[in-house]
Amino acid sequence: MSDKQVRVILWSIPRTVSTAFTKSMSNLDDVQIINEPYTSVYFYGPDKQIHFNDQVERDNDKFIKTIDAVQMDYQAGWKYETATYTFIKEDVMEAEYTEKKVIFVKDMAFAITGKLDMLPMGYRHAFLIRNPVKTFVSWKAMLSRFLKERDREFELDITEWIPEHYGFGESFQLYEHLVKNNIEQNPVIIDSDDLLANPKSTMKQFCERIGIKYSDKLLNWQPGDEVAQAWKSSTITVKGNKKADLFKEAFASSNFHTSKPEPNRSELDDDINTCIDTALPYYNKMYALRLQSTEST
Repeated sequence: MSDKQVRVILWSIPRTVSTAFTKSMSNLDDVQIINEPYTSVYFYGPDKQIHFNDQVERDNDKFIKTIDAVQMDYQAGWKYETATYTFIKEDVMEAEYTEKKVIFVKDMAFAITGKLDMLPMGYRHAFLIRNPVKTFVSWKAMLSRFLKERDREFELDITEWIPEHYGFGESFQLYEHLVKNNIEQNPVIIDSDDLLANPKSTMKQFCERIGIKYSDKLLNWQPGDEVAQAWKSSTITVKGNKKADLFKEAFASSNFHTSKPEPNRSELDDDINTCIDTALPYYNKMYALRLQSTEST
């Protein structure tokens, strides 16, 4: 590894252990973490990209007001009300960070695929994927926590709340764009089950491919969300976690723990199975290109 600053974006899908991965990377020396910058713009603010049906829009607006009322001392981020894609690209992603050796960004691929001209300069690119069966079960559970403040009865349909191609299609679209345009000729792809089964091997390979000096400090971290105070994030992301425990399990973690068994599809809701069927072809293509562990833990 050279002494040159390394910048890398880990493009994820929600519920892929990406926040635990980010906590791991926080243990590096002289690192700046940037947490879901494009995602915050995709969902909120003047450049908002996703548009819900009327009822979901009302629910979302109501929750935003609830989040805005949360009082907390957080100084490292930016206000979602005025943040645009241009602001994120130029003032957050391409800022100098002269005292840092590593700039690590965790974000969601679906937040950039409609704005590919806003990809920042000077970054390496990697992907984190997960079995869609596990992903969408966890995603729906997270959305249920997000919606628990509602004062009306409803039957949650996850397809009304997530991107058009359910996150997996957008990840594959971004992967193809990076390769075809020689932005990243061979992006690193990590499957979360491989990461959880063999964290040391997976993290060592990731660091080697990206050009980061590996340390065993990446395998353990302190539980709690205190580390996130140093991350650069949208205020709505930080407040949303405080209000709805969006990253509850990740912040409670202290290492990469064993993956849960795959749920039985026959017991899953129809909306989850719809998501799985659409996502599987994209997942399988990326899974075939993933890093493969070279050792056991």
